[in-house]
Amino acid sequence: MSNWISQLGLSELGLSNPAYCWLLPLALLPLIVRSQAAFDYPSIIRLPVDPISTWLDRLWRVFGALAIGSIILGLSGVYWKNHTVEHVGRGAHVMIVLDRSASMNDNFAGQQASDESNKMAVARKVLQNFVAKSREDLLGVVTFSTSPIMAAPMGGDRESVLSALKATEAGGMGFTAVARGLGMALDYFEGKPMTGSRVVLLVSDGGAHLESKTQDMLRNQFKRQGSSLYWIFLRSANSPGLTKPEEEGNDDAYPEYHLHRFFGTLGVAYQAYEAENPLAVEQAMADIAKLKNQPVRYQEAAPRLDLSNIFYLIAFLCTCGLLAFYFTEVKQWRNA
Repeated sequence: MSNWISQLGLSELGLSNPAYCWLLPLALLPLIVRSQAAFDYPSIIRLPVDPISTWLDRLWRVFGALAIGSIILGLSGVYWKNHTVEHVGRGAHVMIVLDRSASMNDNFAGQQASDESNKMAVARKVLQNFVAKSREDLLGVVTFSTSPIMAAPMGGDRESVLSALKATEAGGMGFTAVARGLGMALDYFEGKPMTGSRVVLLVSDGGAHLESKTQDMLRNQFKRQGSSLYWIFLRSANSPGLTKPEEEGNDDAYPEYHLHRFFGTLGVAYQAYEAENPLAVEQAMADIAKLKNQPVRYQEAAPRLDLSNIFYLIAFLCTCGLLAFYFTEVKQWRNA
């Protein structure tokens, strides 16, 4: 009996007490059983058929069938199963790729040593503000040092993203494996439909010399996923920055510049922001926030919805209609 709903194409509905469905044929009784009203004057039967009375009789029977059927369905515990609801907003699919290397605990170039102004603390605060204001963006977090970690899968749950950012208070470790962090972020888009603009937001203080094989892999991934790249480069005091070095041929001394130059060859939208202080980080994030304003389609899980009360309400309304018909029906003809 519980398969009836599925066979009717309503697979999203379920029954808590399917046994009651065996009583549904009782709802047909008002449509089948016909009673003959008794009048004191049999000759009334010869009068022409009244169309209004005919339609009222049909409504009487339909209301009776609906009342019985609705009560049975209410007892059966009809509910709408857990399902996904599609929402349309304006924003982007943003995967934050946050550097967790030990150097992120250092201060910006020209800044005094302070726990409140080190690069990780500033990045965490600015990103938390960005998440709080990005109400229509889908956000995720990948952290990386020696190895990448999917700290918060992409979605509309702001609390999980904020928790992932708060976890960075534990301190940095290891080295800066930028390519592995970017690779994990891009892998998340693999096989998913393009329902909005995609953004990889890299927040890091270090560069890297990537092998040709790794460069080709990242270049292919970015093009395949159609993701733009923003890099907020948190410059340390001993870093020459992203500008072209005066000395050529000493690539090991300028990893940030060579990584920046490689990003420019990805074939996708790319923008770098070199931040030497907390204010520059905030300005970079404000600029990035303005660049994301395209429609985004995303799905969220909806909880199970009990429909029993709806059927009980239908039964109540039908019963009220039956009572109205009953009290307005002509029961007898009186002598003038």
